[in-house]
Amino acid sequence: MSDPNSMWRAARHPPANPTSLSFKDKAVLVTGANSGLGLAAAIKYVAQGASPLILGVRSHEKGEQAKTTIINETRCSSDIFIILTLDLASFESVRDFVQTLNAKVPRLHVAQLAGGVTKVNYEITTDGYESTLQINALSPALLGLLLLPKLQATASESPHGEPSHLSFVNSIAHLEVKSTDLSPDQTLIELCNDSSKWDFQKQYFLLPLAAKAAMAVTLFVMGRSAEQGARTMVSATGLGPESHGKFWTNDIYPP
Repeated sequence: MSDPNSMWRAARHPPANPTSLSFKDKAVLVTGANSGLGLAAAIKYVAQGASPLILGVRSHEKGEQAKTTIINETRCSSDIFIILTLDLASFESVRDFVQTLNAKVPRLHVAQLAGGVTKVNYEITTDGYESTLQINALSPALLGLLLLPKLQATASESPHGEPSHLSFVNSIAHLEVKSTDLSPDQTLIELCNDSSKWDFQKQYFLLPLAAKAAMAVTLFVMGRSAEQGARTMVSATGLGPESHGKFWTNDIYPP
């Protein structure tokens, strides 16, 4: 994991706050919106004009709590919110979520996929995958693929040719993966799913690598507050077509 000195420097040199960006009347989806980075990003989107704001959360109760927090922070109207339940530990829930979203939302300009977990124990989902693998990598990849038609249709209807944005929030920890952590006899998914080789810290590093192929943007916010981390999330979804498939961190595309 990043050394303490790097984390210290990052915390004291946060990215710029993208307050000049406008999301006025843009439909924005934020998953994991009830806490941490997701909630901080949702607050920023609303403060910068997003409407509607779709909250993808584990339960309606969590969504209502997030809604109250956002209203208290921004004094926005309660009418801009759409709360939809989403369980990333279930592929069926992901499909149902997208079906409901498509029925309720005619346009989608931004999909900010920030939902995720960190677990110290090996657990299997009902779909047969290690839980952090499915929640942090496989389900977000599926969700992103299912949202693409709506995002592409929205972009094609833009009068100014503005792109829609699909953003995956994750860690730069995939750079910590060593060749010795991989197996020539297993795919990356098989390796992450193998209980005999499961290790919490290695899993933390490997999962972003497993998700990397599905990522348009990945984010590094370690050592910063949720508000500072959310700056990177929001600014990433204000970039132009040149950002497609890129890694965005500290207001730059790293080499």
